[in-house]
Amino acid sequence: MVDLETLKKQEEWNESYYFNFHDQKNDLTAFMRIGNKVNKNEKSMFFYLMSPNLTAGVKLESPCDSKPLKIGGLDYEEIEPNKWKIKYDGPIFSPLNKTKFKVKMDIIWESLNPIMDYVDCVDEKQTELSSNVASEHYEQFGKASGKIEIDSEKFEIDALGERDLSRGIRAWDSPKMWMWINSHFSNHESFNITKLSVEEGDIDAGYFYTGSKNVALIKSDISLKFNNKIPYKFSMTLFDKKGCEYLVKGEVVRFGMIPIDEKMLLIETLSRYNWNGKEGYGIAEFLIPNTPEN
Repeated sequence: MVDLETLKKQEEWNESYYFNFHDQKNDLTAFMRIGNKVNKNEKSMFFYLMSPNLTAGVKLESPCDSKPLKIGGLDYEEIEPNKWKIKYDGPIFSPLNKTKFKVKMDIIWESLNPIMDYVDCVDEKQTELSSNVASEHYEQFGKASGKIEIDSEKFEIDALGERDLSRGIRAWDSPKMWMWINSHFSNHESFNITKLSVEEGDIDAGYFYTGSKNVALIKSDISLKFNNKIPYKFSMTLFDKKGCEYLVKGEVVRFGMIPIDEKMLLIETLSRYNWNGKEGYGIAEFLIPNTPEN
């Protein structure tokens, strides 16, 4: 049994708020995270944008303060239940040539399904196995609307995306690998799956939403194809609690790489999906060992 109060006292105890969205018309993707490790006096963030002509972002850390949802120009505010105002005002940088871009973003992110609690997907043993990554894990998909300005270019945003809230010990090098994959096919159809691989085995959890309620996903078979050690195609069979199967194929459109520490590398991809003849877009995230070849 996981002792939550003991975990909360650990140095690596973390509360993480993550958002993403993809505007299909503008072909513009944003993903961002704010994390607080209060026992370590460490607050961190990253904010990235991707388009056919741009992959750029920023990552930084600061001491904790009285504003846990504001850091380095990135600002979250829950203005009512399941509705968030998200702002960014600051620079981002291309990792290839260090080109600097000035970004101003003002977005309303609003949920389209009930919050999914991963506890509905896992048993007690799986909960214990995942305790070094997150003890609490919630997912929700939604729509994003507003404006993004990159240098002098302005975009009206009408997008779909995902938000993730997790609490627990965040030891990035604890899992051997994880895959966190989501796609949105319409305002009424979306899925999210996490596959966490640790020494003792795999933990699968997620949801499939088709307009009425979240159906808990309890198992995933995922086959990856790689190009220069970066995933570029994948096929999935997802199994829910009712015994239904969902066959989904994914293809990476573009990606950004985020060094987490000296051991692990986070790859965030915009991916195109096909499910039941329907096309969708979303983020496929891969945490892999940070080797010299990467």
